[in-house]
Amino acid sequence: MRIAIVSLVRLLGEAVAQSLCARDASLDIKLVREFDELRRATLGASLFDLVVVDTTQGLDLDAVRAFRRDHPGLPLLALGLREKEAEVVAHGSAGFTCYVRREDGLERLHAMLCDAVAGRLTCSPEIAASMMRALFRNGPVAVPEEGGHLTRREDEVAHLVAQALSNKEVARELGLSESTVKHHVHSILGKFGLATRGQLMRRMRTDSRPMQPSRMAV
Repeated sequence: MRIAIVSLVRLLGEAVAQSLCARDASLDIKLVREFDELRRATLGASLFDLVVVDTTQGLDLDAVRAFRRDHPGLPLLALGLREKEAEVVAHGSAGFTCYVRREDGLERLHAMLCDAVAGRLTCSPEIAASMMRALFRNGPVAVPEEGGHLTRREDEVAHLVAQALSNKEVARELGLSESTVKHHVHSILGKFGLATRGQLMRRMRTDSRPMQPSRMAV
């Protein structure tokens, strides 16, 4: 499993990385200080399966949102988050998919890494209820429809992603910019109710439609 740890405090990041590697030698961990550095490390490719973000020193949630827009399928884990309704909801709205509390230990962190990559979230009943209340306060949310309708361009992008092409390769194949391809991938994941490119690839490969894109312009 390839993991990036984002922490302003290098000693903390190194301690977490060393503890995790001692627990699981199969982990491949890269330590960065901020999201700009992480963005450069992931430029043009998804190099990681998960990003762990230290929230104990304060965090620019706008930077998290910007990174999340570029990497919609990459799970983000909030490390050291205080399990309070306002903080959990705020971080969830920014793009985090799971969290580990300040009082949780290494075993819990390692378990959450595996759960996050698998698309699972475990939280207390109280926090689950608070998230439901937050959704209610924010008004109705569109529920992705299984097999949601794709535009012709999205259909082309989806089929090329299913062939394991990177965003850069899809962009070159269709004559688009890489940022446009990222936008299409994000839209496709939302319409199908999926979290990762891997899930999209599996869905497309089991789809009954032909695998060759139509190549019809939008």
